[in-house]
Order: sequence, then C-alpha cells, then structure tokens
Amino acid sequence: MPSFAQDGNTYEYLKPLGFKCPEDVQSWEYGKYPKVLAAVPLAGGATVDVYGESTRWSPTHISVSWVDQDGHTNWAWMPKENVRRATDSEWDVDQYRRCAEVNRVIRWGNRLPGFLPAD
Repeated sequence: MPSFAQDGNTYEYLKPLGFKCPEDVQSWEYGKYPKVLAAVPLAGGATVDVYGESTRWSPTHISVSWVDQDGHTNWAWMPKENVRRATDSEWDVDQYRRCAEVNRVIRWGNRLPGFLPAD
C-alpha cells in the first residue's frame, strides 16, 4: 500500500485505476496543470486534504500529484468529487507553509501569505 507523510503523520492511500478505457483519459496542456485541493482516499476509509497538480482526467476521476513533507512526489486517481481547483491565495499559503523559514523572506518579503498583490 503506498504511503506519504504530511504534518508529522503517515497515511496509507488508495490508488484506483480511475478509468475503464485508456481512450477516456484526457490531459491538460503541459506546464499549465491546474493547482488543486484534493481529498485523498485513505486505506481506512477516511480522507486527507493535499494541495497538488492535476495532469489528467477521465469522466469519473482526476489524476493528482503532490509532494509530501519528505519531498517525495505521490500521485493517485481520485474521484472527481474529491478534487477542486485551489485558489491562488490557498496555493500561496500552502507554498509558504512548505518553504524553509529562512527562505520565506526571499519570496514573500513583508507580504503575508495568501494576500496576493493586485494585478
């Protein structure tokens, strides 16, 4: 069973196939993958939220990849209802949380995470 670590906890998660026919799978354009918040189905029946990117989708599932606290990339097909697009502010807060404290000033300076500059 695949597992990943997040916030000091280790989770075993399910990796369903996510499609019946490979021809049903579609891909987002390379480099323009949507940032998502996904509820990963765990082996015990619960879920845990992760921020990641989606590269492919089928009529019923979305493929999501995410990086755990140890820097390992994980991926799984998740039911569509478990995945939604993350807002830019949510993504910014998650990236701040993952960044080493000593490096935060480089990217965020005096700006609070999640409070993005107006375009």
